[in-house]
Formats: sequence, structure tokens, C-alpha cells
Amino acid sequence: MTPPDTPEAAHFVPLAAIMSDYVGSLAGYIRATGSHDNVITMEVEMEVAGVKGRKFMVAVAVTRNFDSAEALQDAAAAECPPGHDCVFAWVPADRFGSDDFGIYIEDIGVGEQLQNGLVAEIIEQAGVEQAVSETGDS
Repeated sequence: MTPPDTPEAAHFVPLAAIMSDYVGSLAGYIRATGSHDNVITMEVEMEVAGVKGRKFMVAVAVTRNFDSAEALQDAAAAECPPGHDCVFAWVPADRFGSDDFGIYIEDIGVGEQLQNGLVAEIIEQAGVEQAVSETGDS
């Protein structure tokens, strides 16, 4: 059995799958799969500072069984396609309601506003806030 705090225990799921198969609900995905450790991914190409075609892979880990995000961050970096900058964020759902709760975003040097916007897109589209509050109640 895979230990709960290893990257192999987490589900890597594209945002598009959550949008199409679970009506944009991470909570629905969690109910359907039973996985409380998930990394939602999204690939995007956009113009940044006048440069067209800048590619990013955004990975937002929403976990209940991880003490740190290091292993998931490494796994996300390994999944990042060539030519993409990897933006990684961690939402430790098990800390919801405590002083330790927060969203941790790795700074990759492309600007706080851009990074936060990419992460916010996943959080909003996948209903991460609802999933965290629902799983925090269980």
C-alpha cells in the first residue's frame, strides 16, 4: 500500500476533467474517487509582457495527508512538459480553520500577479474553496 504522504498517493487530475466530468467540483471528484490528496493541473499558453506563446503548467495541490508540499512539488515539476514554466501551489486542507492554513505559491520569478492569477483560475474553476470547507467538516 502506498503511504498517504507520498506523491504516488496523490491523484494528478487535469482541470479540464474536473470541469467536464464533475461539473467544476473538486468536492465531487473527491466524493467519486475517495482521494483527499489531489493535484489539479492546467496547461496554458499566453502573452506575457508582450511575448506571445509563453507556456505554463499550473499545478495546485489540495491535500489532507501531507505535512509539506516538497514531494508533490517535485512530482509536478517532473510532469511539466518541455518548454513550460511550472507554477506550483499547495493548499493544505487539513489545516483549514487553523492559523497554519494558507495557500502557498512557489515564486518562479514571473511576477506575483501572474502567478496568483493562474492559481486563482484553478481554485475558482475547480471549486477548491468549497471542497476544502466540505472535507474540513468531515
